[in-house]
This record gives sequence, C-alpha cells and structure tokens, in this order.
Amino acid sequence: ASMQINMDDQERLLDEATAVFKEQAFHMGRAIDSDNLREALKHSSNMICELRTSLLSPKNYYELYTRVFDELQNLARFFRDKSRHNRKMNELYESVQHAGNILPRLYLLITVGSVYIASKEAPAKDILKDLTELCKGVQHPMRGLFLRFYLSQMCKDKLPDTNSEYEGEEGGDIHDAFEFLLTNFTESNRLWVRLQHQGAVKDKARREIERYDL
Repeated sequence: ASMQINMDDQERLLDEATAVFKEQAFHMGRAIDSDNLREALKHSSNMICELRTSLLSPKNYYELYTRVFDELQNLARFFRDKSRHNRKMNELYESVQHAGNILPRLYLLITVGSVYIASKEAPAKDILKDLTELCKGVQHPMRGLFLRFYLSQMCKDKLPDTNSEYEGEEGGDIHDAFEFLLTNFTESNRLWVRLQHQGAVKDKARREIERYDL
C-alpha cells in the first residue's frame, strides 16, 4: 500500500511540475516570438527551476528533463539569431550569469555557451573549460548528473577535435577535447556513486532500482 501511495505521489508531483513547466514554456515561447530577450530569459529560468526538485524518481525526473531539453533548443535557436536580440555573444554569456538560482543559471549558461562556441567568437577550449568547472557547483547527485548530461548533449559536436572546425591555435586541440570528455565523465561517475550511498540504509533496495532506471 505504501508503495502504491508513493507511486500516486510521484504521479501527482510530476503532474504539478509539468503544469508549471508548460505555463512557463508557453510564456517563454511568446517572448521568443516577440524577440523579447529579457522575458524569454525570465520564463526559461522559471521553467528550468522545476528541475530543482529532489522529490521525483529518476524516471519521472528524466521525463521532465526531456521536456525542458526540447524547449531549450528553441531558446538556443533564438540565441543564434543575433538580429533578433541584438546582443553580442559575450554579452549574452555574461547576462545569463545573473539568474538567481544556480541550476537555471547553469542550464542557461550551457545553452548560450554552445551557441557561443558555434559562433567562433570565443575559443572552444575556454568556454568548455569554463562550463565544466562551473557545473561542479551542483553537487546533488541526480540534479548534477542531468546537468552534466545536458552539457554533453549540447557540446558533443563542438569539441576542438582533430580536423574539427573548432580546432586551432586558440580554439584548442584533441587534448582539450579529451580533457572536457574525461572531466565530465569523472564528475558524472562521482555523482553516480554518491547517488548509491545517499539516504537511509532501509531505502537501499529502492535506490538500486532507481539507479537501474536511471
């Protein structure tokens, strides 16, 4: 019965988080349509705030994450079109660092950072190193793992690998690409281990199932 209550609670928590997400995503979309950068950043930050929860199971958190990920691709497209927001990439990269909470701040920073690298207005290795280091600010195992996953998803095609368009004297080389991948993997692995050991001993079996789901 308690397991059923827990499942019911999970469903309710996911429904509540999804409702807030949908509302904020709607307002973000309207702001993007009207080229309003300030409002787009405000509502995207509110939308990402739903990922601050520690109440959802990994499976439900992933479901919420995928919705947020899809919406952030729309925001990235808006960032790419400088004629719409009239900001230089370094200004945009600077401005999202003022988001009130660390989790929305880092998701937005990664989103802008991936566009910044693609614009070639800054060396890829510098932005990648900056993002990798800043992500260490989130040490909650599940939130941190998904943040690292987002970093990988957004930057995997922007590494200064051999013969990559981002390789160069300033952009970096295969060693910088390798360092990014290795650091991200190491930090993710550390969070993964912590996920196993957090919480009460009596919940160990449930945590193992959740880790398997994840």
